[in-house]
Amino acid sequence: MPSASEQSLLAAAPSAVDEEKFKVYSRLEICSVLGALQKAGSLVTAYFGSGNDFILTSVVRVDAGEDEVILDYGADAATNQRALKAAGITFVAAHERIKIQFSSETLRRARYDNRDAFSIPVPDALLRLQRREFFRIVTPLAKPLKCAIPPQGKGVDAPTAATVADISCGGVALVDFSIPAGVQSGMCLRGCRIELPDAGAVTADLMIKSTYEVTHKNGSKHLHAGCEFVNMPERIRANIQRYINAMERERRKRAGGG
Repeated sequence: MPSASEQSLLAAAPSAVDEEKFKVYSRLEICSVLGALQKAGSLVTAYFGSGNDFILTSVVRVDAGEDEVILDYGADAATNQRALKAAGITFVAAHERIKIQFSSETLRRARYDNRDAFSIPVPDALLRLQRREFFRIVTPLAKPLKCAIPPQGKGVDAPTAATVADISCGGVALVDFSIPAGVQSGMCLRGCRIELPDAGAVTADLMIKSTYEVTHKNGSKHLHAGCEFVNMPERIRANIQRYINAMERERRKRAGGG
């Protein structure tokens, strides 16, 4: 069974790093990483439809010879059908506290072990990201955190919001983030606010360190952004750490680790 942490939402873009340094292009190594996900039963989140839809799945077979990766069907039939019609699928998982990310243009329907499944080609590239400087925790699917972004004047001239996919004392990863004109790496978003359950609110400036843009069939664009907290006061950082500690305790409890 997947652990509770693997059942949480993961970001589709790393924060505060140059992601290219962490990409794997070796087909042998890519298959090895996917095989490790399969062996561990790690839950994989598949994002699609401008990032507003996702399916929880897992890798059940990796066949390099047939250029095929088989993944479990999701629990909801209607969501599965939308995923099969979508473009720009992004898969994100966690294995031994390392973030794994890979993509496919489309999903295909397949059969595996007498049940419906998804099929994709072996990806051409895969991201393996391990953050050592800050422990990051993914936000719960049932109640994802929201980041309220006030008008910024240049680039963001109206309030907007994004889902916080993961958070650490160093920064956040934002998804389902509509692209206002001018938003790009290096931009600082001032006065952003995140409500942390039972830990208080976080109001901070966010520096966009990396972005991942997806263009969909209808021409709409969707941005995943990795952000770093700027000049974070220690009292606010303590609130974040309190939230992370509470979430980690809950994860261990559900995983049976006490």
